[in-house]
Amino acid sequence: MYNTVLIPMDLEHEDMFPKAVALAQQLIGDEKGEIHAVYVDQNLVHHGNFSLSEDAVKQALGDMKQQVKKLFKKYVPEHLRGKCRVKSGVVYDTVLEEADKMKPEVIIVAAGRPGFSSYLLGSNAEKIVRHANCSVFVVRDEKKW
Repeated sequence: MYNTVLIPMDLEHEDMFPKAVALAQQLIGDEKGEIHAVYVDQNLVHHGNFSLSEDAVKQALGDMKQQVKKLFKKYVPEHLRGKCRVKSGVVYDTVLEEADKMKPEVIIVAAGRPGFSSYLLGSNAEKIVRHANCSVFVVRDEKKW
């Protein structure tokens, strides 16, 4: 079984997080283990909030961090809680960097049903699967993203 699991979180698809946590619990089994999570905020990378004041950006970041921590505490059992981090950057790069630092035995990433656009653009899940230095499990959503 696995002892250290990393789950990238996506607030646009937060219904996938409990599914990923349930899989993590199965993979950890009766062993002692930790479930870690990382949420990657892409807004500053893509200049998504260029028209907001600095205070508004700080407030939005604070609200987002609270939402991420609340979701983590709601679904990850206390005895399995590792670290829950909020980072800024490109999703797949940041998740892979976090995994290189943390050295999880497995990453559990959510992915939507592939549509035509995913053949052209690729997805964060695909890039994580291809470049991670550990096993990666993909939890599928029934909806196309």
